[in-house]
Amino acid sequence: MIRKFLKENNLSLEKISYKGHSKILFTNKNKLICKNKKTNLLEIHNYLKAKKYDTFLPLLNNYNDNIEIYPYIEEKITDKSSKAIDLIYELSMLHIKTTSYEEVNLDNIKKLFEDLTNRCNYLYKYYLDLQDYIENNVYMAPAEYLLIRNISLIYKALLLAKEKLNAWYNTKEDKVRYVLLNNNLKLSNFLIGARNYFLNWNYSKRDRVVYDFLNFFQNNYLDIDMKSLYDLYQSKYKYTKNEEYLFFCLLLLPWEIDFNNSNYINTIKVKNLIIYIEKVLSFLEDNNIDKEKNK
Repeated sequence: MIRKFLKENNLSLEKISYKGHSKILFTNKNKLICKNKKTNLLEIHNYLKAKKYDTFLPLLNNYNDNIEIYPYIEEKITDKSSKAIDLIYELSMLHIKTTSYEEVNLDNIKKLFEDLTNRCNYLYKYYLDLQDYIENNVYMAPAEYLLIRNISLIYKALLLAKEKLNAWYNTKEDKVRYVLLNNNLKLSNFLIGARNYFLNWNYSKRDRVVYDFLNFFQNNYLDIDMKSLYDLYQSKYKYTKNEEYLFFCLLLLPWEIDFNNSNYINTIKVKNLIIYIEKVLSFLEDNNIDKEKNK
């Protein structure tokens, strides 16, 4: 397939190098990047073009091919914080241009509420059982000791998640906002060149707007401060109170710890979870949407 593309475009291949799961093709005229096709992007690209949103790399080959070939863009060197600012600005533009409003479906609201309630209850029991198991061990591994020392933070986050979920469910909304979500918001999936580009649209879908910043926070919380980025996003695309309640509920949910046989890896996993919970609780305090109500 690569040879066919090169022949059709009068290009000769001089060298191939690798970057992650992608191939960089050095031709007699330019550099290209090639990767295996994961999804058909034709519908997504056509939709974005129709919305006059072009922050995506143009596909150079046929959408029906089993590979994707793009122009290779040299990235401008920039620090993570500056890159994150550009990403959030482009994300807000994506949401602004793809917003639609749908009538509230009470069955969907109820199902989401029940699913998230069950998730909260499951996680609470999961960590209670895990705590009970660890505390009954004769010897605690370092990861287990770290978890037990900080287990109260996890319970606090889960209780707050249920509070925000109940507030979301009890706050009436006339319409529900949907956007096209990029749904894969990592700094490595965003490129700053002469223009900015989101590099990966394989997981994009239409859904409630809150899921994108949630995805961004969870993918990047170790590297950058979220408070200023959230404020920037809200200055461009402000959540409703209902959306904020749902966003904070989802943000507060911890993940399960998948322990393996490596004490070192297990300790890193627990440490990262604790850092996440601490950052979320601090973030929640800084953005308390109930402050005015409680005055």
